[in-house]
Amino acid sequence: DQCGTNSNTGQAFATFMKIIYTVLLHILLFVVRANPLRKGLSIGKLRRDQGPVILPLSRKLTKLGDAAAAPSKSYYVGKIQIGAAAPEGRQEMLVFFDSGSGQVILDSTRCTAPACLKHHQYSSELSGAPTVNANGQIVAPGTASDTATIGLDSNDAEPGLVRGNFVRDLVCLGTERSMGSRMDACAEVILVAATNMTNQPFLDAPFDGIVGLGLEGLSVGSDYNFFGRLIARAGLLPQFALFVPNQAEGGRAEISFGGHRPDRLAGPLAWAPVVEPEAGFWQVTVKSVRVGDRTLDVCKDSACRGYVDSSSSQLGVPEETLAELEAALGLKDEAHPPQGVSTCADGPELHLVLEGGLELTLTAREYAEVSETGSCNLLLHPLHKTETAGSKKIVNKESRAGTALSQSFILGEPVFRRYYTVFDWDLKQIGFGLAAGTTAPSSKTPYEDEMPEHTEEFILLQTNEHRKSTGAHHEL
Repeated sequence: DQCGTNSNTGQAFATFMKIIYTVLLHILLFVVRANPLRKGLSIGKLRRDQGPVILPLSRKLTKLGDAAAAPSKSYYVGKIQIGAAAPEGRQEMLVFFDSGSGQVILDSTRCTAPACLKHHQYSSELSGAPTVNANGQIVAPGTASDTATIGLDSNDAEPGLVRGNFVRDLVCLGTERSMGSRMDACAEVILVAATNMTNQPFLDAPFDGIVGLGLEGLSVGSDYNFFGRLIARAGLLPQFALFVPNQAEGGRAEISFGGHRPDRLAGPLAWAPVVEPEAGFWQVTVKSVRVGDRTLDVCKDSACRGYVDSSSSQLGVPEETLAELEAALGLKDEAHPPQGVSTCADGPELHLVLEGGLELTLTAREYAEVSETGSCNLLLHPLHKTETAGSKKIVNKESRAGTALSQSFILGEPVFRRYYTVFDWDLKQIGFGLAAGTTAPSSKTPYEDEMPEHTEEFILLQTNEHRKSTGAHHEL
């Protein structure tokens, strides 16, 4: 009987302890979820609720040539920080965000070329970042490291080449962001630290580096892709969005990471699927092109491609279509906007019909600009049918042929001026929504608090006149 009593007592005690353990475990989980930074758990899920990181972008203008009627090119640049130290000890760089390339490329102290010395230079030694080979392995002291030669071409400016080494370091979004936004958003990536770069176009380029936002197919590998690494590490929603106001109206451009801002929309988002996402480009299918009620011949026999490219200031069109499109739009060089008006408002609407019936409509305010002589110039750029983009070579061997640009359109700044554009990484789709006007609201939204004013700078960039295609060419 005594043994039975002891056994029952032991079972009762064990049951009691299980209850206590379960209660304590639930209390612990509640505390951890309520204070994720204390334990480092569930951060990703909770950070998604904090909203996107929003970075202001300044518009830097370059003039492509010295003629009065020469077109201008826009770069929308923002700040990032490099290094694993505390935020106040990181290196700050001014970069432009390029949806048509897949690497982080920085001017560095390893480069003594004139184009490098003119900019702020990144130091891997200062941050203690290791040099690595293309496969990510740290380079042993005294041994040669892999190098990259990357060709960059925004289709409406002179192409250039950058040679560099691979470095593994922490890349963080800049501190200029909206009040209430997350305090830190960083990703460890393998970046290209420049050892040499061509004078064209980098000597007078208004930035210290490039952050490629293309899909992984444009990167050397997944460890090189900033946005892919960012959403994996920081727990952000897998979207980034670009807002580019019409410059005649003023306002501040911005890029958001980890979602988009509904208040930037004047209407709902409509989504278009990304075609061949494995190629790395944010590209969509263009089913037809209309000017007013007239459908052009291009894309009739076979669908065209549209590359959504934040590095292009113009609308790239197939070379064989340029004359027909210019004639249909009807804007002549001698056309002038009314006195006191800074935009070209007269002209038919240009319609690009995408897969699924989504229709992008551009007015003369978007596809034309006023030159220094006061005339309205079409922002159209010819793409030659023999051109390719996105070829990649590793150890001098062709690993992927470039994508042909025949039957292609480059959807650059004219599209961003009219449409708030959202890039969805997971679902491989692009959302377009009419952008809200940039007139100042009667009261500030939470996003606008303590944000710097929009800035604009004009730089004269001397280039040759012949034109090249878009995309990035990677060689190792």
